[in-house]
Amino acid sequence: MEENENESNENEDGVRRWTMEDEISRSLDGMSSRLLVALQMAGETREWRGGGEGGIDDVDFESRMVRVGRALRNVLDRKLDHGRGLLEEMLNSGEIRKLDALIGKSAREGRLDTSFFQVLSVNMRDAAMNDGVGIDDDDDGKDKINASTVVGGDVAASTGANRPQILQHIYTRCQEELEKNVPAGIGLLNKLLRTEISSIRDNQLRHYLGPQATTITSPDGKVIELPNSNGKPLVSHVEFANAISDAISRIRDVERAGGTDKLTASSLIEGVRRIAIEARTVLASVHGESGDVVVEYQVALQPVFRPVGGAVNVTAAVADTNATAAAK
Repeated sequence: MEENENESNENEDGVRRWTMEDEISRSLDGMSSRLLVALQMAGETREWRGGGEGGIDDVDFESRMVRVGRALRNVLDRKLDHGRGLLEEMLNSGEIRKLDALIGKSAREGRLDTSFFQVLSVNMRDAAMNDGVGIDDDDDGKDKINASTVVGGDVAASTGANRPQILQHIYTRCQEELEKNVPAGIGLLNKLLRTEISSIRDNQLRHYLGPQATTITSPDGKVIELPNSNGKPLVSHVEFANAISDAISRIRDVERAGGTDKLTASSLIEGVRRIAIEARTVLASVHGESGDVVVEYQVALQPVFRPVGGAVNVTAAVADTNATAAAK
């Protein structure tokens, strides 16, 4: 009788665990970055550290949050397995045309999630370091992924490209597919963050933030009106400022939750800040230094970046940049 009761309790625990994991899977996309990091740490350390700001001191509550954290880790482990399987499928697709078709299909099916990009990131790092021998797991342990996450494939062999090039192609194409379904401002910011050459970023900013042409001139000098063109920018300065604000907020949430160190977070924020300054320069060249668009853009970004003796002044930052360039 006692054995049956124990077996029944074990079954009930298993049902509760799966029910919890199903609920977590459904709610995962809506969880804040800070909560995700806190729960993952609770699942790993068996200690809840997410209640400090709220002053929660309840042993039962902490125990429940640890269980949720463990369930979350199980969910994320399964997602990593799916991400590894998808990347392996891409690398074994045989040729670039089939690879691109698979990436598009995966985007439509919602398979290009955070776990997939985590697996892809590990493989890109591995390829850059030693082209497939293994990954370096001898760091602080905060972002470890099992070495089995590194996968191989035959696309590189069939195209003549090396493994880092193929993985970079996969990353770029996946980002391009995802950008089709995100708000315009976020898509532009992601594109700019991937672009290392400043002159190309400048062209992208002018294309998306500047007014669209309403006419074209033919080789014989005839001016042709473009249909369905109202001259508005592809991305408004408000949408872009909101995207920058959201990105900075997410980075700081992860930093506060302990998901990254201050140096890394500061580096990420500085990258976004650089793009914000470049965008302001482009807007000023189009609308004038005192134009309404430029003023609105500056006001929107005043409270966004970490203040140093007050809110960051984008105008002052640009002035400093110009002064430095002039001095050179």
